[in-house]
Amino acid sequence: MAVRNVSESRQFSLDWLLHPILPSDFLRSSWQKLPLLVARDSVDYFANLPGLDTVDELITATCGGTRADMRIIRSDRGASSSELQAQLHGNGTPDIQTIYRAYQEGYSVVINGVHRRSAVIANLSRSLEGTLHHKVGANLYLTPQCGQGFAPHVDTHDVFILQLHGVKHWRVGTPPKDLPLPGTDEGPVELIDYSDFTLNPGDVLYLPCGFPHDAITSDSSSLHLTVGIHAYRWIDFMIEAFAVMADGDVKLREALPPGFLDGSFEMECISDIFGSFTGALQNGTLIERVKVRFSDQLFKEAKALGSGHFRSLDSIPSLTEESVVYRTPSLFCRVRSTANETRIEFATNFVAGPARLESALTFIAERHHFAVHEIPGKLNTQEKLDLVSRLVGEGLLQITP
Repeated sequence: MAVRNVSESRQFSLDWLLHPILPSDFLRSSWQKLPLLVARDSVDYFANLPGLDTVDELITATCGGTRADMRIIRSDRGASSSELQAQLHGNGTPDIQTIYRAYQEGYSVVINGVHRRSAVIANLSRSLEGTLHHKVGANLYLTPQCGQGFAPHVDTHDVFILQLHGVKHWRVGTPPKDLPLPGTDEGPVELIDYSDFTLNPGDVLYLPCGFPHDAITSDSSSLHLTVGIHAYRWIDFMIEAFAVMADGDVKLREALPPGFLDGSFEMECISDIFGSFTGALQNGTLIERVKVRFSDQLFKEAKALGSGHFRSLDSIPSLTEESVVYRTPSLFCRVRSTANETRIEFATNFVAGPARLESALTFIAERHHFAVHEIPGKLNTQEKLDLVSRLVGEGLLQITP
């Protein structure tokens, strides 16, 4: 695979995550095909992500102690797994002392959905979503020395494993089934034919969906971030496409014949449905409507917000046409227009206005920083200031100090 200088990569982008591997090479040779180890010999590469000293705060300040928030688990090769339920104080916060004791007894601590709790990990997730257009989430795993969290298992989504602290040894086997769907229960997993990977701080291991794996530590503890890529699949496209068609075709909303399990279907009816589906695909409208639905789902995913926005809100009264504003690179957005309205959508919010704002909003969506006076379109200075003030107020833009 080709390599390039780190200066060409942008923090938290796919370029940055894979450096020195080119994303184009990764997507061609490894994506959903083969594991890939990116070994960098750069222990500080992930210095801006949460580290070992941050775990206590993430547990006590953001976790509610439920299974959805956190897991405390231990496994031994050749033995069954055991899991503890986090104890809660009366105010609902986790009892950190019981977690400390469990950790000393060999239990791993897993913080789920950390992209909803850490702004920096949310930025990483958003940046990857902006490139891959698939849902991205992240879990944090802390394992003590000579420990193992989970028994061999299979994930039904792709993952990037970012080694933040310590060393972890991974075994990755041959998939029992290519690209299994979520909800697939294959039963106990055995690693017979497997490859070994050792991750040091700064390294990344990519595992495609379906590859069985487990991991252990030796003489050091380990902290790693698993970034899960929950890909939209062709089956998801078909489901969404038929859902779109059903909005306008009452036949797709009709019930199957009573007693249909004991009878046969009318093949003519099924042929008509698939004929309509094929016709809708050919004119392209259906495909675009499905893409909009997927895009809506991405924008509605809740993630932690960045820091410092209140400072920008305080600065709105002093905004001038020479002021420089910026958008966090990971906060991607889009512009959608109709004959009467144009809107810019971002995160879980949007700002709408008359159709004449389309060129201005498109300019804003395509740039990460600009001066207010650079905004194009037939807007006077006050209109530009009003537009930027609104976008700062709604959370899309920030004002450069």
